[in-house]
Amino acid sequence: MKATTIMGRDFYAILEVPKNASADEIRTSYKKLARKFHPDLNPNAPPEKFTDINDAYETLSDANKRELFDKFGEEGMKDNGSGGMGFEDFGSFFGFPFGGGGGPSGRRHQHSGPQKGETVRQGLPVTLEELYNGATRKIRITRTRICKPCDGIGATKKEAVVECKRCNGVGIINEVRQVAPGFVTQSRRECNQCEGAGKTMDKKFICKSCNGKKVVSETKTIQVDIDKGMKNEQKIVFENEADERPGVIAGDIQFILQEKSHAVFKRDGQNLIVKKKISLSEALTGVEFVVNHLDKRKLLIKSAKGEVIKPGQIKQIKNEGMPQYRNPFDKGLLLIQFDVEFPEKIPMDAIQKLSAVLGNPNATKMEIDSDQEEHYLEEPVFDSSSKGQQRQAYDSDDEEDHRGQGVSCGTQ
Repeated sequence: MKATTIMGRDFYAILEVPKNASADEIRTSYKKLARKFHPDLNPNAPPEKFTDINDAYETLSDANKRELFDKFGEEGMKDNGSGGMGFEDFGSFFGFPFGGGGGPSGRRHQHSGPQKGETVRQGLPVTLEELYNGATRKIRITRTRICKPCDGIGATKKEAVVECKRCNGVGIINEVRQVAPGFVTQSRRECNQCEGAGKTMDKKFICKSCNGKKVVSETKTIQVDIDKGMKNEQKIVFENEADERPGVIAGDIQFILQEKSHAVFKRDGQNLIVKKKISLSEALTGVEFVVNHLDKRKLLIKSAKGEVIKPGQIKQIKNEGMPQYRNPFDKGLLLIQFDVEFPEKIPMDAIQKLSAVLGNPNATKMEIDSDQEEHYLEEPVFDSSSKGQQRQAYDSDDEEDHRGQGVSCGTQ
């Protein structure tokens, strides 16, 4: 509960704007806060917060009222700043007779039409095959709908629902008390009679279908169509399929596609990438292999005769990539990225044949000069102990160099 002194509320603080805010800034902040704290959109919001927001906007959006508020505070709206208020005046200032319930200033802000409920968002995992071929999912949802037998009033007849006498239909009770001579506080809380609804109901006429809740739970199966070429994070929207309440249009349901990783293909926009390992022999003499496509077709992939494939090289197959969304006959590229695996050794009898075919400038034996040393390449072998000894020797040499430098500096 929020206490308010006789000086009144700070409407600028309530709307979260500075005192020099423009009319547009006040209006923008009001819309944002009204949506955030509207009782129908946020049942957990304090009821008095929405009332404060509306009162603040009603004052600050009017140039004359705002000028009075800036000069005299909230009470300036009552007596133009000409004097103080008595105990009874304080009650009538807030729009209700002292000791009573709410009044016009405490009523909820009236909107020109029904508001739309919140959008429900749900992730939908999909395979690359489904995005390539298109698919249909059937998903069961549970939502609230306005009770048809009582037409959303919660009772069997309209006359059974009446304005709450405790709060005069506001849903909020204003409590005023004097804490010291000349000092009065006001607090607001939800009406315990109607639980903030502003309406009460004769229990004899409560609707049995919804038990007075005005809405009933409904289960429905909806069909989600995944079109060819759809992308990761793309949304499929079902309008007005979320929860429905009296005075609130049902919100939308959004399914957000979440593309799963694939064992063979990787998607890059409209292109598909396949990594293929081949031998050195295939790279030199030609490749031929089969790709099982996402629509279960088998593509026989071949390289041109005499073509050499280099390590890391990428080749393309036109019109075998992902279909374009809403234009599925237009497809991207299928890209093959080659990884050439080299043999560990080549048999001696094959070396001359390869040299003859590929050409080898070192095929003829070089003459070794007297000042040349002959060595054969070997795989490096690193021994941790030998590295340690080498490092120790290096450090020892390094220390001697530093000691020499230190002596030289000392003699200067």
